[in-house]
Amino acid sequence: MFPEYDIIVVGAGHAGCEAAAAAANLGSKVLLVTMNMQTIAQMSCNPAMGGIAKGQILREIDAMGGYSGIVTDETMIQFRMLNRSKGPAMWSPRAQSDRMLFAAKWREMLENTPNVDFYQDMVNGLIIKDGKACIFLYHFFHPLLRCQS
Repeated sequence: MFPEYDIIVVGAGHAGCEAAAAAANLGSKVLLVTMNMQTIAQMSCNPAMGGIAKGQILREIDAMGGYSGIVTDETMIQFRMLNRSKGPAMWSPRAQSDRMLFAAKWREMLENTPNVDFYQDMVNGLIIKDGKACIFLYHFFHPLLRCQS
């Protein structure tokens, strides 16, 4: 019923979406499993990307070809440079995005990424075999999904 995947990513938050995109862009066959297809890359009540800590991570993800910066740029409703009263080393860009548009754009980019499949279900366990992680993914409704790593 299911093909064998190279990688199964459990959870479609920001990190899961970046992981699925990165693996697929490197040529792996990826299955992204989420409990709700309507909440892929959903933002919190404060829909901001950037700031002192997260801004540094976003720049690193962007430098490696990640999608978060692109999605933020395309869904931004406000941009602000934080800590302008301090020295330039403390300045930090922050963008606020439209929450619904952000999630929709993330999903669109993932749907247009070759080698990414989606599946909605609840994962309730992993089986480790011969010292290799995630050989089988035990699923709530479907007993086994196979993957390489």
